[in-house]
Amino acid sequence: MAYGRAVNAAPFALLAFGSLFAIVSPFATVPTFLAITEDDSTADRLAMARRACMIACLVLLTFAMAGTEILGAFQVSVPALRIAGGLVILRVAFDMLQGTQRKLTPEERQEGIRKHDVAVTPLAVPILCGPGTVTTGIVLGSQANGILEYAVLALTTLVVYAATFGLLWLGVRYSAVFGQLTLKVVGRLMGMLLAAIAVEFMLAGWREAWPQIAS
Repeated sequence: MAYGRAVNAAPFALLAFGSLFAIVSPFATVPTFLAITEDDSTADRLAMARRACMIACLVLLTFAMAGTEILGAFQVSVPALRIAGGLVILRVAFDMLQGTQRKLTPEERQEGIRKHDVAVTPLAVPILCGPGTVTTGIVLGSQANGILEYAVLALTTLVVYAATFGLLWLGVRYSAVFGQLTLKVVGRLMGMLLAAIAVEFMLAGWREAWPQIAS
């Protein structure tokens, strides 16, 4: 029985990990993080990266777990959110595919450079947990069936941000590893994956909404 439930939760785990890792896009975050902390020591950089990942993880978990209640408060149906969320995520995916993804405005970037501690803003929010990430978390939370899949979503979120911290750690310790060409190639691959996931979100929302529209 337990084995059967675990097998059934495996596709959801893959969807959750692929969606979150692609939308958080830690590879694209590394050069931005290095740029806004270039005057800080290695120890300070790592401490800020650790705090930022913890804060972003808590924010995303809050929205993912309370997604249904949030939707109910605003009288938004789950199919509508899946379609709208898919459109938002698709826009992010197109930016990644074109190599024009921008997580910071020039003003936010300058503010980050001037600030001594960038862990909360702009690193945790909006870089590691922006509107697209929150939307993805809410959509995934609305798709979770039962305690097991909610637990899988929570664990996946922790794994994604642990991996993000690992990449930031590597960026600080071995910045030469992350060449611009490597980052661009990985970013485009993540963009393609994210586009496919966005389309799947929209199709799922449309399939769920169609019987109501047809009636």
